[in-house]
Amino acid sequence: MRKKQLPSGTHDKLFRRAKGVYQLEGQVNRLLGERGFQRIETPTIEFAEVFEDERNQDDLYRFFDAQGRLLTLRPDMTLPVGRVVASTKIDLPLKLMYSGKIFRYHDEMKGLQNEFTQVGVEIIGFPSIKAEVEAILSAEYILKQLDVPTFHIEIGHAAIFSKIVSELKLSEQARDELKKHVLNKNITELYTFTKNFPSDLDAFIAEIPKLFGQIEPVLAQAKQLLPNEHPILVDLSEIEHLVRLFPASTQENLRVDLGMVGAMDYYTGIMFASFSEGIPEAFLSGGRYDYLFQRFDMAKTSSVGWAMNLESVFDLLYKKQTTRRKEKILLHFEIDEVAKATRLVDEKIELSLFSKLSDTRLFAEKWQYQAVWYFVNGELVKEVLRDE
Repeated sequence: MRKKQLPSGTHDKLFRRAKGVYQLEGQVNRLLGERGFQRIETPTIEFAEVFEDERNQDDLYRFFDAQGRLLTLRPDMTLPVGRVVASTKIDLPLKLMYSGKIFRYHDEMKGLQNEFTQVGVEIIGFPSIKAEVEAILSAEYILKQLDVPTFHIEIGHAAIFSKIVSELKLSEQARDELKKHVLNKNITELYTFTKNFPSDLDAFIAEIPKLFGQIEPVLAQAKQLLPNEHPILVDLSEIEHLVRLFPASTQENLRVDLGMVGAMDYYTGIMFASFSEGIPEAFLSGGRYDYLFQRFDMAKTSSVGWAMNLESVFDLLYKKQTTRRKEKILLHFEIDEVAKATRLVDEKIELSLFSKLSDTRLFAEKWQYQAVWYFVNGELVKEVLRDE
């Protein structure tokens, strides 16, 4: 009997959490709209072919429709946006924004979310490095406007991992093994990997877990570990050049992680991810994906985007806001006082629907209202429950 149960990795959102995530979604959409992004919406269900080139097929929720066609719940927003752009042949360049539900299956033992709300942007058809600049600046702008505490943005490059795989001529199995060790920052396993697959990159690969943090010293160390004139040096220079374009205030929030590997396979260049104290994983990530549109029979198209997990951001902000909650007042009234009571209602004063004043007080205490108001002989009494 599972009538009262939920599939693993899914949750009901109640009250503050439901309202908070909903309000965050609206706020981010409004802020991005003011920054010149145009909203786009795609269906929750897509044909599985849209995602067939992704390696992580086991992460998809797949099922058949009545005609026997294979469908999936979208695990990602970027590919559906690419499908829209390719199928409608809409004029480029464009700055697009979106929000909606994302579904990715994880093993029950991992305790990860299988359904969450995502909001993000896609900057399509702008060939200049200004696209990366705007992507990172817009992400920083949103995080500052939301008052996300002590966040920083780490920058990496997708080509670093792909060049290692290419140079070592790794099989798909060996590639996946290397990816796992890099993502886990497992120094011991990476050292063993270099013994099994020796190359001129041994020193660099073994040190990848340590190559993150402040940009200048990390890049300097990486250059020393790489052979002279190695192609990965070009990627390091690209990171260096990009960072120099930002104002000093933004540079203070930037870090580097040369072991960054994209969650999706379509990233081709600069990648970035944002972290904050209190969130164990990146809650915002993105990067460049110039070749994605070739999946939909379009030519190479310069594109950069990012996506943010709204539930993770809400959890962080809610912890921060618990000490400064908005004032709430519960107004008790008799039925013949409804007209007088209604005139007092505003964003902080709410009507009590209880018949007894004692029940109104109990409800107000339970849900942390600051005061209960009621009428005595036509006069308004303001009873304070807590001072904040």
